[in-house]
Amino acid sequence: MAERVKPIGEEYIEFSKEYDSCSHTAKLEMAERYGISYDTLRHWKLQGDTTPKQLPLPEPEEPRPMRITIEQLLKMETAVNLDFACFDLESSNLNADFSIMLSAVVKPFGREPIVFRGDNYPSWKQSRTNDSYIVRDVAEELGKHAIIVTHYGSSGAFDLPYLRAKMVHHGIAPMPTMFGVDTYRIAKANFKVSSRRLQNLVSYFDIGDKGGVEGALWMEAAYDGTKKAMDEIVEHNIIDVLVLEKLACVTFPYLKSIPRL
Repeated sequence: MAERVKPIGEEYIEFSKEYDSCSHTAKLEMAERYGISYDTLRHWKLQGDTTPKQLPLPEPEEPRPMRITIEQLLKMETAVNLDFACFDLESSNLNADFSIMLSAVVKPFGREPIVFRGDNYPSWKQSRTNDSYIVRDVAEELGKHAIIVTHYGSSGAFDLPYLRAKMVHHGIAPMPTMFGVDTYRIAKANFKVSSRRLQNLVSYFDIGDKGGVEGALWMEAAYDGTKKAMDEIVEHNIIDVLVLEKLACVTFPYLKSIPRL
């Protein structure tokens, strides 16, 4: 098979724009369209355009003022989107050193969920225990958002500590400074109910139907790697972030502060 040639020049610019705007699923489709692996696609992007370029002569700069006005300050763009994004992951066990990450969903408020699933990666069939690829991509996506919303998922709980443990294990750099909202902690501080589990709160506040998945499906997905089991787990994962977004809207009026993660 002939080796695929990386885009250069104007073609690379269009390639890079498409890559930056793609979701993870779209990047997988993009790699298939180019006839290359996902890792090669990422390598092309990281390597950049290596064709020689004729750099334009720098234009004379106007003297920069020592201070800026309030109007100028308000127009400055932030390094990350100052938005809220709901996050939930599914794994074969609650402890990172005894499990693999099966799927994860990041849902920016008011936008479509961004879905990551382990069986979309080449390592799923050859070495399922190597979940470094999905861990890396989930961390990369989370790092684009300023405020992460979880349910029992911040410090000392599950989702983010689990993800961090996996990141350290795989040698992945820490995520940038972010802030976290945990709806479980808001509920614990403000609502006297029999259970602060997501399913109970969603049902009691009548904001959706969380549903559930049989425990055997997690074993089937992790050990057998069946698509049917993964489909059900991913569907459950997506529902979790959809109802979490609604629960966040219910509990935010009782939020006292937003701590750093």
